[in-house]
Amino acid sequence: MSDMSRGAFLRRAGVVGAAVPLAGMILEGPALGATRRHSGSRAIPKNQATGQSVLVSPPVANNVYWDGWTGGATAACDALGMKAKVENFSGDTNRQLGSFQNIQTLGLKGVMTMANVAAASPKLFGTAQRQKVYAVNSHSNQPWSTPLDIGDYFVEYLEPNSPAAFEAISTFVFKKMGGKGNVLHISGLQGTSASEYRDIGFNAAVKKFPGIKVVGVEYGGFSRVGTVPVVENLLTAHPDVQAIICQNDDSALGAISVLKKKGIKAYVTGFDAVPEALDAIASGDMVATVANSGPWLGRAMIVRIFDAMNGVKLPTVERMMQFEAFVVNTPAAAKLYKKQTYGSGSLYDVPRMSRFLNPNDWDMQIGMNTVNPAELWAPYVSAKPKGYQLPAAYRAATKADYAKADAMYKAHLKRDGFAAVKKLTTSF
Repeated sequence: MSDMSRGAFLRRAGVVGAAVPLAGMILEGPALGATRRHSGSRAIPKNQATGQSVLVSPPVANNVYWDGWTGGATAACDALGMKAKVENFSGDTNRQLGSFQNIQTLGLKGVMTMANVAAASPKLFGTAQRQKVYAVNSHSNQPWSTPLDIGDYFVEYLEPNSPAAFEAISTFVFKKMGGKGNVLHISGLQGTSASEYRDIGFNAAVKKFPGIKVVGVEYGGFSRVGTVPVVENLLTAHPDVQAIICQNDDSALGAISVLKKKGIKAYVTGFDAVPEALDAIASGDMVATVANSGPWLGRAMIVRIFDAMNGVKLPTVERMMQFEAFVVNTPAAAKLYKKQTYGSGSLYDVPRMSRFLNPNDWDMQIGMNTVNPAELWAPYVSAKPKGYQLPAAYRAATKADYAKADAMYKAHLKRDGFAAVKKLTTSF
């Protein structure tokens, strides 16, 4: 990856500026009628989404991150008067495609998921578009295929800023190592955007530390079970390692179990900030993870579908966005994050996220920034289809347009639930 490409990723890491109007957004008023109460005690008027069903489709079941994502989505459906139909596709692309082909037949009006492999996203969301079913994708999307290439029913693509976050957590560990030593990198799942972007962040950090030697890189499949034999083999070949950098917490927990079995001490990091990983940081078994809130993301994706059903049309520069992901690297921060994210009650006011319900004072309750697809996919320029151009609306969007949208999201962020957690993290 070129220095210019890496810089483009990191420039998109934050949100800056002041409030601007909601230019380009279309709103249709709610029909008056029955109302619904939510945890904030505000009445929600009956609207076009009331009683509608949405397919909540995580890639796997019995995975703490995706269970939190699913739980967030079902909680949001309940808060907004919608119904959730949960169906995982067990990491099977064909099964995921089959589910999408049936969404209209099943009477579903929306779908939220992660494309099992990035290359499947055009077909998945093209299927939703043809059936006029609103769809939101997260974490994995085919480069050079934007929501605008698919149509209005592909509402938005959302992801954490994985390159910047993974570069940050890797940098933290390399500094703890004194800038030298042997490292294992447990990558994620081949063909997924999340894995590829975390690879980019890791490699960017490695370039900054000439004394760091990467002695082994293997896929762990984002899975504890899949990671254990991989780490066992790598440690047999390379027992003298000072750190194992993993692309998610499940892999990190698998790596810890192998280290303990072999009696080897090494720094271990993950990504996602699931409860067990947070406990491991509190106990000293892990040194860091990245807060990539599945419970928030599940809620946000449902809100986007709810708003779309009610006539909210996001401007071009908001059809692809990143949400804040930050390093959690102290026991105190880990304990508080766990309490806030997974404890009783909800950190989030779901209706407040909605621009339909709150046209003037909506609040996504987490930092968000726009994504310029030309910058996001700069590392994939060689894979750009011959003759492909970004849709005209993207080509017409200026840096100022992106900056104004970023400023708007920053100005609307009044309730950052993680502000206290971030104060407890160690800077590096």
